Amino acid sequence: MRIRVPPGLAQSLDASDACVHVWIGRLSPQCMPPWVHDGTLLDASERETARRFRQLEDRTMFLASHAALRLALATYRGTPAHELAFETGSGGRPELAWSSGAPPIRFNLTHTSGLFAVSLTRRVACGVDAERLSTRAVDDSLLSAILSPPELARLGTLARNEATAAFHRLWTRKEAVLKALGLGLKVDPRCVLVGDEDELAFVNDPTVELRSRTGWQVRTFQPTPDHVVSVAIGSVTEALRPILIELEPTFEAARRLD
Repeated sequence: MRIRVPPGLAQSLDASDACVHVWIGRLSPQCMPPWVHDGTLLDASERETARRFRQLEDRTMFLASHAALRLALATYRGTPAHELAFETGSGGRPELAWSSGAPPIRFNLTHTSGLFAVSLTRRVACGVDAERLSTRAVDDSLLSAILSPPELARLGTLARNEATAAFHRLWTRKEAVLKALGLGLKVDPRCVLVGDEDELAFVNDPTVELRSRTGWQVRTFQPTPDHVVSVAIGSVTEALRPILIELEPTFEAARRLD
């Protein structure tokens, strides 16, 4: 199973430490082909995981996002999507199974209500996170668990709607770094220092290896009026060069968003 992509898309993901492709897909169950609903591309373990979801929307999102991940990887690897195999890498993060050396492509997957995203690089670690925007005020306990005191103070100067939007941006940026780091919420999010607009991030946590505390770049996008997506890579040798790709709800084709 393959999808139509723009000419040269796979080649445009070069081996530099700054290039990252971010695939975006909107969950549209009525448009999805039967082979996505059936988990045809997934392995037995993935299908069993999908089966255990009690809520139909959660199960559908898992099936769609993991099918999209396999289709995206197959686009760059030239391997049939259903033949791809995965293994657990450092920190418990999934990687492509590879016989020797580093895998030929790195990836990360995220999903939120109505949208999923996949980030891909050739060499460096990458992380991606997405959130659905809300106009409701964020609970104070969540704010204090995610944001550092200076970040809390900065949000306190904004109007409620602006503060809520800024929180979602900050949260996705922190989470993208933590996912790229491969540690997730094992690290206190308050220790991830990244501004609402800054492109560089730092991890101020003594439990993290010294060489892994710096060298992170982050970019944030708003692919729909209702969603925010952030991507992070573990390199500062040159400016991050993200390319956004949108997967059609029918899973038949993808297009660049630039």
